[in-house]
Amino acid sequence: MTAFHEELRAQAEPLWRAIQGHRFLAETAAGTIPPETFARWMQQDYLFVQEAIPFLGVLLAKAPASLRRSLGEAIAALHRELEVFERLAREHQIALDGIRMLPTCHAYVQFLLATAYGRSFPEAFTVLYAAEKAYLDAWSWVKQQQRAASPWQAFIENWTSSAFREYVEWLGQALDALAEGVPEATRATMRELFLLTAQYELRFWDMAWAGEHWPVEFL
Repeated sequence: MTAFHEELRAQAEPLWRAIQGHRFLAETAAGTIPPETFARWMQQDYLFVQEAIPFLGVLLAKAPASLRRSLGEAIAALHRELEVFERLAREHQIALDGIRMLPTCHAYVQFLLATAYGRSFPEAFTVLYAAEKAYLDAWSWVKQQQRAASPWQAFIENWTSSAFREYVEWLGQALDALAEGVPEATRATMRELFLLTAQYELRFWDMAWAGEHWPVEFL
């Protein structure tokens, strides 16, 4: 019998192919990505990770006791992740202060927080799993394609480490257990939210590669 998290991943196969083959990731792996393009991703993902901390905080407040310790450790891991961004930003002279969210980053963050506050715990947990699984697979693809070390190797190692892989595997197992105890209508919503999260992940890579702007810019 296929596990629920495997069912979700199989359903999202077209999205996964688009994510893993994205030009941003391909050029990062090849070492040909323009520095300003990678800098744009760094700035936006830094803002995203900052907002992922309160997202996890809301999940932690809703979580069953058996999941609280691991979610608390995940919050600590995000703080360490921000330190990686800050260190590489200093090394490459990339500004992280005074940066505003681009439209896709802003929309994705609002989706995260709205899901955490407004949806059931299993539904919001599905969004967490989808986002982390997408990152594990995206950066694992980059590492597999690499032929030489990257100036951005710290990011590649962060999201392909054994610790991160084990965390994502735990998320999948926890999601399976949560899915067993909910009505089919909730499982259908979980499937929908998984796909929607993957859509946002793909749009985030598009934003990082091509850039974005608001229709009217204000100082």
